[in-house]
Amino acid sequence: MYSRAHLLILRDFEKLKEDKIWGIEAYQLKDDNVFEWTAKILGLKGTLWEGGILRVYIKFDEHYNTRPPQLCFHTIPFHPNVDMITGQPCVEFLDDWSKWNKSYTISSLLLTIQVMLSNPVLENAVNLEAVNMLVNSPQKYKQMMLDCVAASQRVEAGLVPHMIETGKVQIASLRPPKTPPAKAPTPATTPQRRAHIAFEDYYTTWRGIATSKSTSDSINPLLEAIKENPALQAAHYCLPVKDIQVQMEQQLQEHSQLVYGKFKDNNLTDAQLKEAKLEKVNQMRKIYMRPKTSSRRTPISLYEGGPENTRVGDEHWEEEVDNLVAWTNNLNADAL
Repeated sequence: MYSRAHLLILRDFEKLKEDKIWGIEAYQLKDDNVFEWTAKILGLKGTLWEGGILRVYIKFDEHYNTRPPQLCFHTIPFHPNVDMITGQPCVEFLDDWSKWNKSYTISSLLLTIQVMLSNPVLENAVNLEAVNMLVNSPQKYKQMMLDCVAASQRVEAGLVPHMIETGKVQIASLRPPKTPPAKAPTPATTPQRRAHIAFEDYYTTWRGIATSKSTSDSINPLLEAIKENPALQAAHYCLPVKDIQVQMEQQLQEHSQLVYGKFKDNNLTDAQLKEAKLEKVNQMRKIYMRPKTSSRRTPISLYEGGPENTRVGDEHWEEEVDNLVAWTNNLNADAL
């Protein structure tokens, strides 16, 4: 036969599941104990606590719901209304049982805690340090909140929370602390020796890592050193050598398609392919090259020296285009 408090606790948590309040979840710590629960509360969106993940420990007794449960933070936030030692939130109906109402449920209790994080009450606050920072240094308080959010995420991921200037993100519980198991003595280890390297080796390594060059034709010593070792090349480029070759071929093919166009007929001979490429270049030449001026009319020259210098400029431009066409015809895909 279950007690009244037992049935009310199960009813409230069933209602919590049905309400599906954003950012609030709760679970029993043990399947055979309905009086101890843990809840996860997410910081409200659009507030300083957005992204924060806080764990709350809830302990009921046989007097529920005539009086509220005990509640404390596992991941204690730096907040005016949260005790930094015990982790207990400063909520009016939790501190004064006479103000607790039987109509309150677990959903309303956890929702109050979630809203309290983003809306601190400075009157009768328990963390005076947080109050002074909020009043006198709002920017510093904001940074502290961001640090608390990052620390809560690290704790949720199983990592050690980072230190902050005014204290540490602590772990608190209403239950008595467990005695840590005795650690086996660690064997003595030999201290590691620091190896000394020559400056030339140090300079060569960092010159190979650097992305800038002293001259355009300078050789990268790091690439030269790993040229004959495929494993080191794969580690350096973060890709196997075969994948690098495949990517280079794909880039070369895409470049060729951009310059010459995509030829659908794959049965073209080398001569036909060369002729098709030349035709594509000529088409681009007609599109992008400015038309020749008629000999019957004297063009208005923008250069000093009159129309003679203009014709010389045109001839120079045509010579460059012819050189470009000759260069593209001699491209060798295997060499690239």
